[in-house]
Amino acid sequence: MPKHTPYETQLSMIYLATAIPLLLLLIITMLYTDISVWLIALCALLGTIMIIWSGVHIRQKVVYQLRTQTNLIEALAQGDYSLRARAGQYEHELAPLFSAINRLAQRLSAQRWQSVESQQLVQTVLEHIDVAILAIDEQQHVQLYNPAAQKLFSLDSNNSFIKLPKELVPVNALSEGQNKVIELPMGLQSKRFNLHVEHYLSEGKTYKLVFVTDVHSLLRHEERNAWQRLIKVMSHEINNSLSPIASISQTLIKIINKQSDIALKSNITDNLEFIGKRASDLGQFIESYNQLARLPEPNCKPCSLQKLLSNCQQPFNNCEFNIILKSDVILHIDAVQIEQLLINLFKNAQDAAQQSERKCKIDIEWEFVGQQIRIRVCDNGAGIGNSDNLFVPFYSTKQHGSGIGLVLCQQIAEAHNGRLSLHNRPQQTGCCALLALPYNVE
Repeated sequence: MPKHTPYETQLSMIYLATAIPLLLLLIITMLYTDISVWLIALCALLGTIMIIWSGVHIRQKVVYQLRTQTNLIEALAQGDYSLRARAGQYEHELAPLFSAINRLAQRLSAQRWQSVESQQLVQTVLEHIDVAILAIDEQQHVQLYNPAAQKLFSLDSNNSFIKLPKELVPVNALSEGQNKVIELPMGLQSKRFNLHVEHYLSEGKTYKLVFVTDVHSLLRHEERNAWQRLIKVMSHEINNSLSPIASISQTLIKIINKQSDIALKSNITDNLEFIGKRASDLGQFIESYNQLARLPEPNCKPCSLQKLLSNCQQPFNNCEFNIILKSDVILHIDAVQIEQLLINLFKNAQDAAQQSERKCKIDIEWEFVGQQIRIRVCDNGAGIGNSDNLFVPFYSTKQHGSGIGLVLCQQIAEAHNGRLSLHNRPQQTGCCALLALPYNVE
């Protein structure tokens, strides 16, 4: 048979090759048996009709089954899993084939729904996760990114050829599975992020998958815990030594006062009083640091921002406050802790103005950015000379400073899921403190 002959034609030709010789043999046999010519002609006519009808019927059945199965498989290939095959009353031999096709359709349908559900789950996770995820090709173009990455790197969603952000250039030196901590500018301060790189294949091309995780809060939390543990240990050890020193100095003063030598008594008494005073001052110094270790969880309640600012201004009568008039805002905060934070900022502004020999002026304003309220407190002091140690405990530029004011403010802000940053005023003298707190604008 020629290879280009259709399958149904081949079956018809096989059938005719079998039936026609038998009909010819029958006719020849009837001729040799002296049967009536009319009977032979009738048998030849009927036999020819039956052979033709049977061939056509076989061809139609074969074509029908082939087309049915082709349509079913084509529907599966096109993703339509709703069609089902059913064997006819006298087609029991085809039932296993149709049953297998139906099972395949059911399995593919179930897998498609599982795939759709999985894709929706992954899409939901990618849209709401706070980890920035980017897919980068070999030409350093960003092919895919999630909303967190778009927000972090200000990517243009209308641009189909987005170049690798310059902040992510370090990923070129990272191989699969490696990590690196980098600093990225976030508003008015820098935050630390962890870069993690993986590779994946798509349509035969290799892409680099970059995960950018904000570790600033985690590192700050660990740093704060380390300082708290250090403060507790120092407080315990120093207080154990200060208590007997203060007690012994008081006892010695009483003993010396009973002596008759006035000059000797006065000299020794002054020195013992100095020892006692320094022990007391050191005890108060250590107690101030215990505030960091004992800061309770915020008890958040609705509070008026204008009323809060008004309460905090009372201890600073010699300062001139300029509050940019805006509508009042109800914040869900721990009023006591936020008051302490604002009082510390006002005290720093007052001290900065005094050091610069200026009249203290404090400007206060606030604005809404996304789901945050940002409160800005600006002074007219000399500004920040060294910003590296702003939030380091025990560090202070003031002569009698304890070095816990800003650290306590930062801890209060982070306890409210916010953050505090300081920067010099642009084109003006002084410093600005920016307090960002969560706020849902309705």
